[in-house]
Amino acid sequence: MLQLDPNLVKDRLELTVPAFKRVGLSADLGRISARTLLYPSAFVVLLGERSGENRYFSEDLIEQDVTARIGVIMAVRDIGDTTGALAGTHLKPLREAVLLSLCRFVPDPGGQAFRFDKGALQSGIDAHGGLFWQDDYTLRFDRRIQIT
Repeated sequence: MLQLDPNLVKDRLELTVPAFKRVGLSADLGRISARTLLYPSAFVVLLGERSGENRYFSEDLIEQDVTARIGVIMAVRDIGDTTGALAGTHLKPLREAVLLSLCRFVPDPGGQAFRFDKGALQSGIDAHGGLFWQDDYTLRFDRRIQIT
C-alpha cells in the first residue's frame, strides 16, 4: 500500500454503521452548511502518515513500516436540548459502532486493523443542540518500493 485511501474507511462505515445518514470525506465536510448537514453524519479525514527507517541496507529496496492517521468527525444533535447533553448521549453508541467497525477492519491483506488513538470535542454546542466530535485512529502497514 502506498497511501491509505480514506474511501476504504468511508465505505466501511457506510456498510457497518447504518445509523449514519451520511458518511463523507474531507471535501464533503468542507461543502456542508447548517442547512445541508444531516444528523448524524460522519466525515473521514486523512490526517497524515509517519514512516519508520528503511529495514534493509540496500540501495535497490526501500521497505518501511508506515503509520497512517485518520480522523472520523461525527456530527450529532438533539433539537430538544440546546445544552448538548442529549447529543452527547446519542454520540456514545455511534462512537462505539465506529470503534468496533474500524478495530475489526484490516484494509490490506497481511496488514493490521485500525487502532483507536484519541477523541475530542471539535465544536461548541450550537443553538439546535448540535456538536462535532472527532475520534482519531491509526493504521500500520508496510511500504515496499523496489528501486531497480
